[in-house]
Amino acid sequence: MRKDYTVKTHRISLAAMFAAMTLIVLYLAAILPSGRLSLYFLSSIFIAGLLVEDEPVTALMTFAVVSGLGLLIVPNLLTVLPYVLLFGHYGIGKYFIEKIRDKVTAFILKLLYFDVCLAAIYFLAYGVFAPGLLEALPLWALITIAQVVFVVYDFLYSKLTLFYVRVIRSKLIRG
Repeated sequence: MRKDYTVKTHRISLAAMFAAMTLIVLYLAAILPSGRLSLYFLSSIFIAGLLVEDEPVTALMTFAVVSGLGLLIVPNLLTVLPYVLLFGHYGIGKYFIEKIRDKVTAFILKLLYFDVCLAAIYFLAYGVFAPGLLEALPLWALITIAQVVFVVYDFLYSKLTLFYVRVIRSKLIRG
């Protein structure tokens, strides 16, 4: 019984710590004049810690809590939308998609997942809240750039998750 209590406590404290760090990064994305894309990427990495611990339900609940709190406390709603619509849950989607053994199929599904989320961001954020924001670029150029960004993002996400496993995890979890 004692061990089960410790595991649950650890799970809750880890989720709370990652949620707090994510909210700090989202807040910084709202107030700093540049570097938003890097901060969105950083905000998405914290969920990976819960997924490494094989806690997808906890990761999903943490994403929901951070999204709700982010919409309430971050001063600019537009800076939270990319997290809510893509970056916050991408790691969870990646976690389940990568369980598929065929790497080509998994990559195509991740790319499709990314594209659907990116389309939601584009049509909601830029179509509703800031019309005309991306009119300087033709749609084909925007799509091409997005595909390259996805490949880099997915690669870096995997590398930072591995860094968490090899370096950070042992410092957070003792015993």
